[in-house]
Amino acid sequence: MQGARATALAVLLLTAACSSGSGDDGGGDEAVPGAPTLHGSVGTEESPDAFEIALVDDDGEPVTELPAGQYNVVVEDYSEVHDFHLSGLDGGDVDEKTRVTGTGETTWVITFDAGEYRYLCDPHPSMNGRFTVS
Repeated sequence: MQGARATALAVLLLTAACSSGSGDDGGGDEAVPGAPTLHGSVGTEESPDAFEIALVDDDGEPVTELPAGQYNVVVEDYSEVHDFHLSGLDGGDVDEKTRVTGTGETTWVITFDAGEYRYLCDPHPSMNGRFTVS
């Protein structure tokens, strides 16, 4: 009986390790081919705990204004002291975030409707940015 318990525990631990991701939902979405991609980051590769947060387009330009539509948002969370939280400011359905204690890359497929959006680090809200969707 003890061998069966050990095997069951090993399977549970392996399943948890394989399914964990940096997103609060335990992982990310499959990128949508052809949809524009935005790139988010928190911390930096060189300095994971740096107080830096960004959202840029494929050209590396900061996102300040976007047309409404579906986007792939790829977030690289380098830090275990920060998170990347993306949400609508005027009641939109967007509310995605990475874990403070997790690191790694996650992809969200998000449909942005017209409105105001923000991204920030929840533990350090002075790390933030905003953009408009029209």
